[in-house]
Amino acid sequence: MREVTFKIQEDLYRYLDFLEKSRFTRSKEEALSTALEFYRILSMHDWLPFTYRMGGGRVLLMDTTMVLDFFHLLTNQEIFDAARTTALKRKVTNPFFRDIDFSNPQNWPIVLREMEIMGWGKFKRFGDNIEVEFCMLPALYLQGYFEGMFGLHFELSSSRTAGIMSFAGQKMDR
Repeated sequence: MREVTFKIQEDLYRYLDFLEKSRFTRSKEEALSTALEFYRILSMHDWLPFTYRMGGGRVLLMDTTMVLDFFHLLTNQEIFDAARTTALKRKVTNPFFRDIDFSNPQNWPIVLREMEIMGWGKFKRFGDNIEVEFCMLPALYLQGYFEGMFGLHFELSSSRTAGIMSFAGQKMDR
């Protein structure tokens, strides 16, 4: 671990103090370290005014209500197909995904972590199954995305807990 000393603006220091006193963070150091980690994860060094980039592509920040309005205009098949196409394109265009075999479930956490970083929700892999929490995207979209990304057929299985979606991966029929 290395130590860094620097000066910050007074309003930022007060904000760090607020975060620490409100117990949103254990310390000012932890808050700054976490912020720097997100700076790196989100590729903020590539961000320009009015243009945000991540993983080789441009990202758009939108309110969930606006996104859901798009989905309400699409049929179930269109939602599924759009997600599958998006996943296939993502595998090709994301430089971090090159040379990775996503048909191997051991590599799925790379994609699932990216989805978490981009605010899609919380994802856990259990063998060929994926559990999803805190996600505002329709289940059909996730199903299509998983199928396009991982090359398996995914069935939405019932969950006993509200707000949790479980997808069971199965080999695709030829």
